[in-house]
Amino acid sequence: MSNAYHKAEAGSQPPLAFLLADVVRLMRRDFRSRGTALGLTPALSRLLFYVAREPGSRQAELAAILDVTPVTLGRMVDRLVKKGYVRRQADPADRRAFLVYVAARGEAPLARMAQIATLTSERATRGLPKRECERLFALLLRLRMNLAGDA
Repeated sequence: MSNAYHKAEAGSQPPLAFLLADVVRLMRRDFRSRGTALGLTPALSRLLFYVAREPGSRQAELAAILDVTPVTLGRMVDRLVKKGYVRRQADPADRRAFLVYVAARGEAPLARMAQIATLTSERATRGLPKRECERLFALLLRLRMNLAGDA
């Protein structure tokens, strides 16, 4: 990081959003460096994670979660389908919509992603007592809840 960033940080705290963005960027970089063998971009890894977390989600819901357009999400799903990691199923409630599920072949990359995520989290929280880590997670969940709710 530039000296200007460190000087500003020494005299005052950086805005929370900037600090969180820096932490996320560095965690993604760490995850990406450990996960090159997965053959997935960070965006595709996130998509696979969310499909596993919310099986049977509509593509439009996944697009909203990942903050991408439905067209972009459709292309991302196409790439994971081509690899055999996910499968689409017609939504019985809406013929225009598709539901997305992890395919059997997607389980191995998910397991490896979980291992990598654990290593990245351990690196990020190195030196923090368990109690502080638990508090950090609780506070981040609260921030997410505050921001996800109605303004």
